[in-house]
Amino acid sequence: MKYKVAAAVVALAIVAAIPVFAHHAFSAEFDNTKPLNMKGKFVSIDWVNPHSWTNFEVTLPNGQKQMWHGETGPPNQLVRMGWSKTTLQPGDEIQVTGFAAKNGTTRMWASGVTILARDGKTLDPPKQVMNMFTQNPEGVPAGLLPPR
Repeated sequence: MKYKVAAAVVALAIVAAIPVFAHHAFSAEFDNTKPLNMKGKFVSIDWVNPHSWTNFEVTLPNGQKQMWHGETGPPNQLVRMGWSKTTLQPGDEIQVTGFAAKNGTTRMWASGVTILARDGKTLDPPKQVMNMFTQNPEGVPAGLLPPR
C-alpha cells in the first residue's frame, strides 16, 4: 500500500511539472537573424498566459489579405507597460516589429507595436504602445540587445 501511495505521489509530481517544460525559449521558436517590420490593421489581442498575442491583418502587394500573430509579453507585463485590453482598437493601423518564426508561419515575436492611425486618421506622432527593448530590457531574450 505504501508503494502505491508513493507511486501516485511521484506520478502526480511529474504531471504537475509538465507545464514548466512547456514554456519555450525565444530561440526555440523565433529567428533573431530574420527581423520583420509589418504594417497592418489590428484585429484582436489574445490576453493569455504565458504570452499574449496581437493579431493583425496585412495586405500583401498582390492585394491579398493575410492574418499575422505577434507574440508579446504576458498580460501582467503588458499592464505594467501601460497596456489594457482596449489599448488597441479593431481597425487601428499598426506597425509591428520583431522577428520571424523559425517554422515559416505567419507568427512572429513582437518586440514593438506602434499605432500609426486610428479611425483612418494618421496620428502625429505615432503612438508607441510597446517596445520590449527600451521599456523592459530584462525581458528581452538573451543576445538581442546590442552590446554596450
